[in-house]
Formats: sequence, C-alpha cells, structure tokens
Amino acid sequence: MILLACVLSGGCHAGLMVSPVKVEAHDVSVGDEIVLNLAELAGQEQELHFSLGLFDQDEFGGVVLREDPESQAWAAKIIELSHSKIILAPYQQADIRLTINRADYASSYIVVFVTPKRSSGVSSRLAVLLLLSTEGAAEAIALTDVDFTSDKVLITFQNSGSRHGRGEGTLALYDESGLLLGEEYVDTGTILPGCHRRSEIPLHESLSPVYFTFQARELGRQQYAAEGLW
Repeated sequence: MILLACVLSGGCHAGLMVSPVKVEAHDVSVGDEIVLNLAELAGQEQELHFSLGLFDQDEFGGVVLREDPESQAWAAKIIELSHSKIILAPYQQADIRLTINRADYASSYIVVFVTPKRSSGVSSRLAVLLLLSTEGAAEAIALTDVDFTSDKVLITFQNSGSRHGRGEGTLALYDESGLLLGEEYVDTGTILPGCHRRSEIPLHESLSPVYFTFQARELGRQQYAAEGLW
C-alpha cells in the first residue's frame, strides 16, 4: 500500500529537487510505502546517498536532528530504504521508496538525509521529515502557561499525547471596562509528543489591555480556555 498522507511540497538545493520534504502519515501499518521523488536540475550527473536518523524539536518548534548510533538504529528498524545511493543523469528524475517495517509504536519521527557526493567544496544535504503514527495514537494538546510583557503575550502549549498535534485558538484583548480591543489568531504549528511549544503574540502599541482571554480551537472532544489579568 502506498501511503496517501499530508505532505509538504519539495525542497531544492544545489540543483537537486526532493519532493515531498515533510510527510505526515497516520494509522501506518507494516508494508506501507512512502515515495520520494528526486529531480536533477543542474544539468550534471549527481551521486546521492541516503541515510536515516530521528528528529525532535525545541520549545519554539525548531527541528533538532538526532544522528547518534541509537537514533540511526531505531530509524533503520522502522524504515527500509529502497536505495542507499543513486546516480542521477542530467535532468533525470527517479523515485525511492520508503517501506514501513514496524508498527509497534505510537509515533516515530524519522529523518531521511539526502546527501549529494562532493569531490570538493562545502558538503550539504537535504532532510525529509517523516511524522509517523499508528492506529490509536492521539494528540492531547493543552494550554499550560500564559505570560505577558509590555509588548507581547507568551503562550505555552504542552502535548501529553502519543501523537503530534498543534495548538490553535484566538487571543481576545479587552480593556478594564470589558470592551473588546482586538483579537489575534494563534497557531503554534506542530508539537511533538512530550514536547511543549511557545508562541509569542505581539501587542499593538495602540492597545492597552488589562484583561485577556484565550479560547482554544476545539481539539477532539476537549476544549481549553485560560484568562489572566494585565
């Protein structure tokens, strides 16, 4: 079975296009496949090497790549690469297949490195992110902290679930009389299981709120809200 999943369109680097560069696949099972397309754009032969690792994230959502031996070994147990290397002729396109070999986990976050062989110059590579979850895995996003300064509000979401998700909602700003001064939509982006992520919402100078509420977009059957004084 070839997985049909949420994908982010391709990345281009050093005359090479790789697509997709991000794959979100839910309810994966053994034997499922993900297909990556490679396209040579520079008009010269390229030798590409493929390797695996894991990734995590920092509190602001930045990707943290993990290539220690344990991470590489775990990724290799889950994903089987159809090629360890491939040579593309000028302007050639080719596919590589990633086969799911294990599904005895709630979620796994794997990176596929695509590294062109360089005889000289600076070595560089592309990374394809795989966000995999199996049947029964679910996110559990909660608003856990709200802080503020004179010019911004800091909102922290925590994912205590077994699958990645995202925190979304609307921040409403009021004056002391209860008059609505403005609203700001908040979308944290992806939050991995066991991670938290902070969003900074700038406040306009024209607003002098003393009270705010935050109403989160409905997540499954749960809804979260928080309020605070300025």
